[in-house]
Amino acid sequence: MVKSASETTLPSQHDILPHLGVLDRLLIEKTPDERVPRVQRQTEQLPYYLRGACAAVHQLESARLDAVTILDKLGIGPRAQFVLPVDKVDPLSFCYDSFLFCMRRAFDALVPYLSQCPTNLSLPSSMNDLVAGIRKNKWADLDSEITSEILAFWDSVGWKIKGYQDQASHKAIILSNCVAFKRGDGVRGLRMLLPDNPDEKRPSELRYAPGVPAMNFATDSLGATIVFANALVERMIDLMAPDDSDVRHTGVVAITMRGFPLIMSTKMTGEPVPFPVEVADVVKKSAPRA
Repeated sequence: MVKSASETTLPSQHDILPHLGVLDRLLIEKTPDERVPRVQRQTEQLPYYLRGACAAVHQLESARLDAVTILDKLGIGPRAQFVLPVDKVDPLSFCYDSFLFCMRRAFDALVPYLSQCPTNLSLPSSMNDLVAGIRKNKWADLDSEITSEILAFWDSVGWKIKGYQDQASHKAIILSNCVAFKRGDGVRGLRMLLPDNPDEKRPSELRYAPGVPAMNFATDSLGATIVFANALVERMIDLMAPDDSDVRHTGVVAITMRGFPLIMSTKMTGEPVPFPVEVADVVKKSAPRA
């Protein structure tokens, strides 16, 4: 039985990156004490944004399930199609924009590791700029196995995520109009597409014929990114501890900062749960009446 999106547990950092804690320990051990907070700030982002991408896909599936309920509410029978109204499409786009943002940030969050494992290199802050430099043989000291992994991933998946995220952030709402349908056997479905040309400079020229099925692209690219991230983590561990065959079975470090250290006191401060103000009330109060 397939679990609903609301019943699915978000994968942990260990589920996604099983040996990242080992790499973190090796990195902290070589870092001078005064630089540890800076390193922690940089490296805590990779698991955070990969989990964020997972969360966005969960939320997208919940929005998809909610969107197709309109078929039952309207009493639409088998072999029927229905163009979703914007109020049903927008939640899908919100989730997809979040997914693309987290994926792009996860790419960039790999670069601080690459710049320090095993030796210190002056690399750009973005994976896109790193790829451009690799193609120009700008970072000859970067491990050849790592550069091969990066280029293969970017040519397969990375450039598409970058293109879609650039479109979504600066130019267009990239998710197509969505069509809910019910097959002859009663199974519900949703036609939800991304453009075929994510690197198109002119939003008016984005093509959706045939289009890229958006949910399939999300799950496939997420899986490919997790494979890619783990391949880099494993290679960096090997480079950091080339003579230690037991390195993956020794202690790990969980790098998390997330603001200032938490100080407990007798005075309880914070915000109530559930929060007493709802979004609908904020909109009603703030927007002018028609």
